[in-house]
Amino acid sequence: MTRTLGFQAGVVLVLGILSMEVLAESPSSTTPARPSESAGRMTLPPGFKATLFASEPEVRQPIAFNTDARGRLWVAENFSYPNWLQPASEKDRIVIFEDVDGDGKSDRRTVFWDQGRNVTGVALGFGGVYVAATPYLLFIPDRDGDDVPDGPAEVVLDGWDVKAQHNLFNALTWGPDGWLYGCNGILSNSRVGVPGAADDQRVAINCGVWRYHPSKKLFEAVAHGTTNPWGLDFDDYGEMFITNCVIPHLFHVVPGARFTRMFGEDLSPHSYQLIPTCADHIHWSTAEAWSDIRTRGVTSTTDRAGGGHAHTGAMIYLGDNWPDEYRNSLFTCNIHGRRVNHDSLELKGSSYVAHHEKDFLLANDTWFRGMELRYGPDGGVFLTDWSDVGECHEMDGDLAHRENGRIYKVTYGDVKLNRVNLDALDDLELVKLQGRKNDWFVRNSRRILQERAASGRDLTVAHRALLKMFGEAKEPTKQLRALWALHVTNGLNTETLLGCLKHPSEHVRGWAVRLLAEGKNPSAAALAAFEKMAREDPSPRVRLALASGLQRFPKESRWGVARGLLGHPEDAGDAYLPLMAWYGVEPLVEADRARAVALLAGCRLPVVREFLARRAVQAPGGGELLVRLLGETEDNSVKHDVLAGMAEAIRGRKREAAPEGWAQAFEKLRGSNHANVRKPAILLALFYGDPRASTLLRETMKSKSAGAEDRREALAALVGKRVDGLAVELQDLLDDPVLRAQSLRALAAYDDPSTPAKILAHYKSLTASDRDDAVNTLAARPAFAKALLEAVGDGTVAPREISVTTARQMLALGDPAIAARLEAVWGAIRPTSKAKASLAAKYKSMITPEAIKSASRASGREVFKRSCASCHKLFDEGGDVGPELTGSDRANLDYLLENVLDPSATVGRDFKLNTIATQDGRLISGIIRAQNERTIVVQTVNERLNIDREDIEAVKPSDASMMPEGLFENLTAAEVRNLVAYLGSSSQVAATANSEAKP
Repeated sequence: MTRTLGFQAGVVLVLGILSMEVLAESPSSTTPARPSESAGRMTLPPGFKATLFASEPEVRQPIAFNTDARGRLWVAENFSYPNWLQPASEKDRIVIFEDVDGDGKSDRRTVFWDQGRNVTGVALGFGGVYVAATPYLLFIPDRDGDDVPDGPAEVVLDGWDVKAQHNLFNALTWGPDGWLYGCNGILSNSRVGVPGAADDQRVAINCGVWRYHPSKKLFEAVAHGTTNPWGLDFDDYGEMFITNCVIPHLFHVVPGARFTRMFGEDLSPHSYQLIPTCADHIHWSTAEAWSDIRTRGVTSTTDRAGGGHAHTGAMIYLGDNWPDEYRNSLFTCNIHGRRVNHDSLELKGSSYVAHHEKDFLLANDTWFRGMELRYGPDGGVFLTDWSDVGECHEMDGDLAHRENGRIYKVTYGDVKLNRVNLDALDDLELVKLQGRKNDWFVRNSRRILQERAASGRDLTVAHRALLKMFGEAKEPTKQLRALWALHVTNGLNTETLLGCLKHPSEHVRGWAVRLLAEGKNPSAAALAAFEKMAREDPSPRVRLALASGLQRFPKESRWGVARGLLGHPEDAGDAYLPLMAWYGVEPLVEADRARAVALLAGCRLPVVREFLARRAVQAPGGGELLVRLLGETEDNSVKHDVLAGMAEAIRGRKREAAPEGWAQAFEKLRGSNHANVRKPAILLALFYGDPRASTLLRETMKSKSAGAEDRREALAALVGKRVDGLAVELQDLLDDPVLRAQSLRALAAYDDPSTPAKILAHYKSLTASDRDDAVNTLAARPAFAKALLEAVGDGTVAPREISVTTARQMLALGDPAIAARLEAVWGAIRPTSKAKASLAAKYKSMITPEAIKSASRASGREVFKRSCASCHKLFDEGGDVGPELTGSDRANLDYLLENVLDPSATVGRDFKLNTIATQDGRLISGIIRAQNERTIVVQTVNERLNIDREDIEAVKPSDASMMPEGLFENLTAAEVRNLVAYLGSSSQVAATANSEAKP
């Protein structure tokens, strides 16, 4: 259910129709495999077999499923997709499937509920069925268990964003802690709460993981980040993993984590850095577009990698039918690869690393769209198949084949029906099931015990049995099962959990920390134990539990634990620990900056030192405390991190008063023999307005004997500070090949009347990329723009070198003379949406397979560099203003033309154009990447700028895309065909002889 934002961001996408090396698949794309043949087509490891459990017309559009205590499948059938906001011709349903005679096929089908809308998840429990149905989490009561709702669906929570398109919430799964977990997509800008809750009582979440407690009626955001997670499961140690679409596919979810995102900013403005995937691989070739994979088939390179970008469903196999080599491995459906991927999970540091194993299942059916997979009571795995030729954009025109759907069962060897009804068992029988190898019994019996406890039932006997199991079990996994069952049935007390903190198993100790922190107010005894563990526990996994727990402690209770966690230099390179510690420590800086700086002095984690300084300098009086620390420490690595953090915090500010004592500190720091101290000190001094720093950086910038990178850094710092009088020096650097491009861009920041003439005098000798920078600078100010248009008129600048983006920028200056001259020498920007139909027909006739055959891909690369690369990356070349073109739909010509001709029709929230007018007359058009109360970070077509709000006269947001209308209209027919051919390439093509890379 993934979707990229290429066109929403105004991406130039082109029909890709060139041949590729494609692995043959059958049957054809026009018909799916016959249900009777589909399972037999599948390729599986030796000893495994796939059978058809159910198929159309009995099951259709199976978007999610779960099992009940009898092993029956409860399947969510979704007919709303992709028209979430429009009335559906058919309501979504929850349908029960049961294998009565044990032959591996469904014999009984019961429609439980048929009044659904936007249904994407289902979970059984607590006398009914929980249903993800955006914007609601519903509960459909069936307390007598007769498979007939006792009444209408009840709204448990609301606030999920119905405008989330393909990113709706999903993957309802019971956690070992008794909470119901689920995923949330990046476009779902949700504020979740109970019906009628005020906004300040709701929880904000877009992409990430959430949980809901069925008895306490609490909702929490568990972790933030990723793109469109659509699968969630727990391993034998209770660790959570989610599978994700588009960006890397797998994340180990630790409560409180903040993961890398496809786009946009983390909900916390002070996260500063996000946690990456736990996988050491991706499932596609980096040179290949996911749109190519889905429309043309899987190429040999992506086939070897794993089949493609889009993943749905997550299963960590803990059943008892498959061989033990698969236990605790993760399996996920790969949509474009028409397969099931297999990752092994290895403990590494505080977390895991996932390794790519041989793909477990190949469907050999172009219609296969695996959605979800779960093991049942006999250990066999059920696998649902949406069964369609497309997904995502291909269904935007409502091309979904709603008549299809399959459910398969994958088993090893001979399997007999395991007929069960856990609801009929007594409490001790359910406790005994906690020792079963097949975790299906463990999870369902634990949930039933939790339900009985919630109903007020006396479980004293069950608690004694569970405590006995905990004490006698040899394996940590069985000890954890007993611990979880005690927890969810209120059979644990603080004393027992405190004892678990000394358990020999790191997994038990870690879970004891999590459970003691659950109530967000651990006892004094627990905090004292946590502080000791933070200092002394040898396990990084226990320290991760403590770092995660920090966010649940009251602020005043965090200091001792934080101090212990930050004192482990061996954790500096860990993927999770430094950042998780930072997320828990960050709020302390505002609470008590003096204690926070004291924390920094003993910190042995460089990234946390830098972030502490960065955050502390923003607090009143924090700068003075940091300067004092710089004078006291002899550790150059500490000095570097503090200086780097302070500099980053005030980057872009026009005026920043130096803290008391800085002048004396700088005198010593700038004379340091260590470059990693001296360089950040000079940079920070510049931001504080110290003229000595400006002099030193100017000398470096102009010195031909200095290193190229040092010179570039010096120039960037001087321009970033808007040092007065720099324009003349920048003009002189137009003769310097090392700094020419950077100087061309930097001159836009200075309103010097001699700049246009200086730039235009060099124009003929500039490279193509330098000309782009020159034109963008000359379009930034009214006087500059007039000179540019005169240069177009006299032939110095070719009209084709003025992009539509630049033309629109000049129109935004609001000068009638500029608008008139632009139309006279360059042309008018036509509102193409008014003539979209005729233009679409024009380009359809131009972009044909026959016309493309004679096109030049190398020349198309040049067109791409001139027209697209300033904003978009393809084959690791280009900018990052908009999403990478490799992740966009290039095969649907109608969709392509609709968005190129009317790019502002739908624009993602993170890609809307903003026009910023500065106090000195400059106009900046771009996307706001980040902002706080003092600065705004703006990405333009050729640079990223930190702008002090004090310098800003006005910010005008719009619903327009950064990509302008009329792009194709400024290209010749041959250029359009060449561009089409280039973007249709499966890999990078050689550049033409006169091509030059942009520095």
